[in-house]
Amino acid sequence: TFHFMALEIRALLKGICYLAEEIFHLQSRHHGSFWRALSACFSLHWHGPMLLICSSAYVALLHGDGQPLGFHLGLTSLCELFILALGL
Repeated sequence: TFHFMALEIRALLKGICYLAEEIFHLQSRHHGSFWRALSACFSLHWHGPMLLICSSAYVALLHGDGQPLGFHLGLTSLCELFILALGL
């Protein structure tokens, strides 16, 4: 569950990075439509429900290891950003 959630967080972070780049090309690539750029960067029809399912399963399986959920999500996000930066 944690692995799938990490993969979904990675897809979300990658989409955010793509969106940050696509904002500069709204007129030339997306005819000024922010929603077209958003749908080009995120495939929410697949990743949205998967992120929701993995997050709720992770919360349900979390048995109190003493660390808050925000700590786990932050650490996962940081690791996935590091992986994206290195191109792994």
